[in-house]
Amino acid sequence: MNSLRAAIVGAVIGLSYIVPVMPGSADEERLTMPNILLADGSGMPFPLARYRGNVVVLEFWSTGCAPCLKELTYLNRLQGDFPGKPLLALAVSEDNAGITAVRAALARQKLTFLKPFADPGGNAAQALNLRGLPTSFVIDRHGKMVMQLEGPQQWDRADYEKRIIYLMNEAYP
Repeated sequence: MNSLRAAIVGAVIGLSYIVPVMPGSADEERLTMPNILLADGSGMPFPLARYRGNVVVLEFWSTGCAPCLKELTYLNRLQGDFPGKPLLALAVSEDNAGITAVRAALARQKLTFLKPFADPGGNAAQALNLRGLPTSFVIDRHGKMVMQLEGPQQWDRADYEKRIIYLMNEAYP
């Protein structure tokens, strides 16, 4: 828990870094993303594998985390920039208050492209060894982890969008 607290403090003061997922180039074999269970806006659990075939930006956040809320604005914009494309931005709350609080937070910020998701009991966060919030994962169309990023990110930056477009254009059966 101390490492989680330290990472949250780091996020609050603006530190951000990319956690290496694999050595070498992007063309090397990628790690398979665990098939974690999340809860949708109705509170019903579903496996992450449901979204295979799409590039997924999986963002773990909390309503009490100011850097998280700011980052959601960029994530919302990223999702809105690619309508009808194989991209899903999943903002997964780690709040204990449940999906109702998540829905209210998204509405307050007018984040119209993001849907409410939650991690009941923090099981997904534990399975992924999250060290703090916000933490993001970029997952390719085959369910492989491309990047893990800790700290706030500006998802609508040109370099991120270029990488996402590359992943959306990769061959998928």
